[in-house]
This record gives sequence, structure tokens and C-alpha cells, in this order.
Amino acid sequence: MAILQALVAAVMRSAGRLLNTAFGWATVMIFGKVPEDRQIYLSVIAFGSVLWILVVLGIAFPVIGTFLLSFVPLPARVGKGLVRLAMLAAAVLVPPLIGVVSLFLKDPDERPQGAGPRVRAVLKGYPFTLGLAVTLVMMTAFAPLLKLRALARRWTGQHVPMLVEAEDYGTVVGDVQAALRDGGWQTRQEPASWMLRAPTKILTLLAGGSVENLVAERLTTLRADDLEATLHPADLVLQGKEAGVVHARALLAERLAFSRAHLTWTKDGNDLEDRLRGVRRQLSGDGAGARDAAGRLRAIEAQLRRTEVPYGEWEVLCRTLLLVRVAAQQGRLPATGEGWIRRTLLPLGIGVARQALESPRVRSRLEDVVVGWLGRLRSGGGPSRARPGAPPADGPGAGPAPARAESRRAA
Repeated sequence: MAILQALVAAVMRSAGRLLNTAFGWATVMIFGKVPEDRQIYLSVIAFGSVLWILVVLGIAFPVIGTFLLSFVPLPARVGKGLVRLAMLAAAVLVPPLIGVVSLFLKDPDERPQGAGPRVRAVLKGYPFTLGLAVTLVMMTAFAPLLKLRALARRWTGQHVPMLVEAEDYGTVVGDVQAALRDGGWQTRQEPASWMLRAPTKILTLLAGGSVENLVAERLTTLRADDLEATLHPADLVLQGKEAGVVHARALLAERLAFSRAHLTWTKDGNDLEDRLRGVRRQLSGDGAGARDAAGRLRAIEAQLRRTEVPYGEWEVLCRTLLLVRVAAQQGRLPATGEGWIRRTLLPLGIGVARQALESPRVRSRLEDVVVGWLGRLRSGGGPSRARPGAPPADGPGAGPAPARAESRRAA
């Protein structure tokens, strides 16, 4: 009997670890990898919603409640009646608490202001908790199937952190598709797998605007034969062969630097990204704007050194700064005014002068002109002196000017 109990306990521990892993997969598949400052709140909300649905099931079906309580050792002085009251209190109080925590998933300037809007936002915790609980239960069942599909194809996955506003979602999908096309992937836009869309649809219907910055209403996947890219509002998930995924991630990190998606998560990082994009747009303006861009870049670089951002965001901002500097140095200026002269006439003039100087005849004429000019300068504007080493005009060997010219041409 003791051996059987130990075996059952080992199986339950293994099942608990598997369930916890599947729960983690489910959370990532629904929301992607969210920013670190929101990850804590999202974890609390996810845990609270699952706890709430277990409590409700235990109240509605006493058999399930008794089964769940068998996993929790209770002191002898705690009766089952007291446990029932605690479960009722949890069923009533957990959703409002989740509603309060959900407010921290939004930026401070996007949170409701005033007592009335805040109370309504807290009361929305009831449908939000129900929707998230059902979604997580469904995804906990679907996540292993999706993982097995990727393992069967020997695919790996990587995440590209980004923030996409709901109104820009379609535009960013198009930007990702264009970047992948330039890299050699001919992708097609398709709805994400129904195993992702069905739970997400339930969550958006019940939670409403509470999750608009975490869940896409029309989750889209870009599919090619050897690559898939699924865009979440806070993450871009790439799946495929390892070499292809690494190449695609590097390509997107460069090409999406000036799209409508933010590749940083913090507010300070977003502000610096917006300023760099403004300089990038300024480079395509007039000459005065392009000249002013250098000063703005120096100011942004100085601010980046002072701003405290995570290392990953610092890498993104430094890469974007370098891309803007390269664009400025390559002379991406308008084909008018000073920019047109610098890009067209100046290189053309230098090339013509270089070719002319390589000609012996041109160099000989140029030498005569320079020597003559120096002779006039030394004589105060009088007749030019002969070149150094040549016999004087009235010395031996001097002859008529035509004869001297003929002898120089013969030589």
C-alpha cells in the first residue's frame, strides 16, 4: 500500500509539472512575451483567474470541491464549513481584485480617471476573469498539440519584442511581409490557427478593451514553406528551421526599425525611438532640415547615455541610431539645391579632374601654365622666365622662338 501511495504521489507531481509547463506555454501563445514590467501583473491575473474558476467549480459541484481539497492538507481545527465560506468569499472578491491589477497593464495616461470610471473598470474584472479563465483552460489543452506540431517539423521559435497599437496592426503585418519578401520568403497572410483564434476570440468578447493592447482581435500569421510569423500586439513569434529563423529575426530587427511598431517596451525607449524616426524623416526633407539632423542626433545620443533602459532596449536604440547615421553619411538628401550638388556635380567634377591629370599632354600644358605664371609673378608682370635648367634666352643655343618651340616638340 505504501508503494502504491508513493507511486501515485510521484505521478501527481509529474502531472503537476506538466500542467505548469502547459500553462506557461498557453500564456505565451495567447499574449506572446509581454514587457517585463507587465509580466508580473499578467502572471498574477492568470493565476487568479485559474484559482477563481477552480473555486467556482468547487462551489457548484461539491464533488469537485472535495477532490480539490484532498490536495490541500488542512489543520484539524478548520472545518469544511469554514472552507466553504472562504471559497464563497474568493468567488466574490477575486474578480474585482483582478480588475484592479488589470489597470496596471495599461500606461498611466491610459488608465481611467475619476472614481466612476475606475469603479466600472474594477467591476469589469468579473467578465475579464471568466474570459481569461476559459481561455487559459482551452489553451492549456491546445498548447501541447501546437508544440508537438513544431517538434514534428523540427522547427524552433524565437521572439522579436515589439509594441503594436491596435489601429496599426494591419500596417505592421504588411511591413513584416515586405521585409520577409526582401529576404527571400514569399509569405501569405492567413488567420492564425483556430487553436489560437478560438480562445482569443472568447477573451476579447468577454474582456473587451481591457486586453486590446495584449491580444489582437484578428490574429494573423504570415506563412511560407519553411517559416511562420505570428504577430501579437506585444510580440512577433517566428517559427521555422533554426538558420532561417535567425536570419529572419536579424532582417526584421533592421527593417522594422522605422515602421509603426515600437521595438522597445518602456515609455522612455518609445520616446527615443520616435525622436530617431523624426530625424530619419528629416533626412528626406530639404537641405536645411538635413543639416539640422546632425545636431538632433547628437542630442539623442547624449540623452541615450543618461536614460536608464534595459540592456535589450539599449541595443535596439543604438542599432537604430547607427542606421540613421549611416543614412545621413550616405547622403540620402533630396535631389535639389545643395544636396543635388553634393551628390551629382561634385563627384562628377572630381572624376573629370582626375582623368585629366592622368593625361601626359594635359600635365605638360598645365606645367607650362604654372611655370609661366610663376615667371610673371617674379618679374612683376614682365616677360616670363624660362624653366629652371633651360638655357637663357640670350645665351648660347638660344635661337628664334619658333625654333625653340619646334625643338621642344621634337624632344
